[in-house]
Amino acid sequence: MRPLLIVLTMVVLGVAPCSALTLDEARMLATERYPLVRDYQLIELTQKYNLSNAQKAWLPQPTLGTQGVWQSTVASYPDVLSEMLQQRGLNLRGVGHFQYKATLDVTQTIYDGGRISASKEMIKAQSREDALSNEVDLYNLRSRIDDLFFSILLMERQKATLEQTDTLLQANLDRVNTLVANGAAMLSDADAIAVDLLSTRQQIASVTATIAAYRKVLGLYLGTDGQETLEIPSQLLLPGDDSAAQRPEWQLLDARQSSLNAQERQVKASLLPTIGAFAQGSWGYPGANFMEAMINRDPKWGATIGLSASWSIGELYTRKGRLSQIQAQRQRLDVAKDVFQFNTSLQASQQRADIQRLIAISKADDEIVALRQRVRMASEARLSEGIVEPTDLLLRITDERNAIIAAESHYIEMLKAQYSLQNTLNQ
Repeated sequence: MRPLLIVLTMVVLGVAPCSALTLDEARMLATERYPLVRDYQLIELTQKYNLSNAQKAWLPQPTLGTQGVWQSTVASYPDVLSEMLQQRGLNLRGVGHFQYKATLDVTQTIYDGGRISASKEMIKAQSREDALSNEVDLYNLRSRIDDLFFSILLMERQKATLEQTDTLLQANLDRVNTLVANGAAMLSDADAIAVDLLSTRQQIASVTATIAAYRKVLGLYLGTDGQETLEIPSQLLLPGDDSAAQRPEWQLLDARQSSLNAQERQVKASLLPTIGAFAQGSWGYPGANFMEAMINRDPKWGATIGLSASWSIGELYTRKGRLSQIQAQRQRLDVAKDVFQFNTSLQASQQRADIQRLIAISKADDEIVALRQRVRMASEARLSEGIVEPTDLLLRITDERNAIIAAESHYIEMLKAQYSLQNTLNQ
């Protein structure tokens, strides 16, 4: 009876089932429109640029430098030697007080102990953390869309039931007014139905306003006017286990573990020596030939090439402490994963129990609605014969209305509980 009831309700609302917006479509539209989505591209670009910069550490690193100095004391020939050379016609002034030089130094890393590789691994791990952090926010967005979607469905079913009740009350009011005109009923009987009819219309107005408010919020998420017809989702096969491994929060914890692994590699790489080649070209005064610089003060060209090795032994002081800190952070992440799994399992267990409760309740709803309808129709027939009081009929109409609202509420709540469980386990 449930599929037929759904179709009839949609017909009452004047909606073609094929044109309805599904829950999956609502989730997708909200995700695509959410501003945070644009951050994914920025994360990718940041990673690309950072990896490119890290890789460039293998390229030759040039450094251009210049200097000019004046020295109060410079190298010169001994006075005795200067006098002897002057007697032979040689005037050796020694090194000039003003000295200048322009240099171009080029270094090339040959072996870095794995520092660059560890740095690139850290960049990738950090980018994955950032992306998964966004996934957590978008995952929470999906929960908000689900809440809005099912709330609107529930209120629209209630509105449809109230409108059907309005139609029944109006028909019976017309019938009682006819009986009053014929002297077969009292005016107070018609007034009692009229009061219930006005109360029902007040409820319709209240529900309509609430639906409009919820639809406006949903429209803001979807980028639409919010007036789309919502399709009632189908029931789900429940997940077989309560593992939290598919949740983005769990994957974010895994990504943080990867970041710690990269940090450990950086610590270990910092203890290894680095080997490189270097070359220097220079132009200035004095040149490499110091004796010539004491005779001739013209600028000279020079070049130097060689290999270098360095080992920062001071890293040994903090190595143990840094590795111990990383290990402690790993253990904290393990605790966080255990706590998250426990809370997820507890939440899923409660949701499963709620689903079973609603399924059990829903099994009797269709029969209750059918029985309430039969009782109401019998009261209407007896009213026409003047056997039953109009107030008794009002009770029967109210009972039927409440039964239909309860049935629809239980069914929508059961669907919401199923999708909430799916969302809790992200399966």
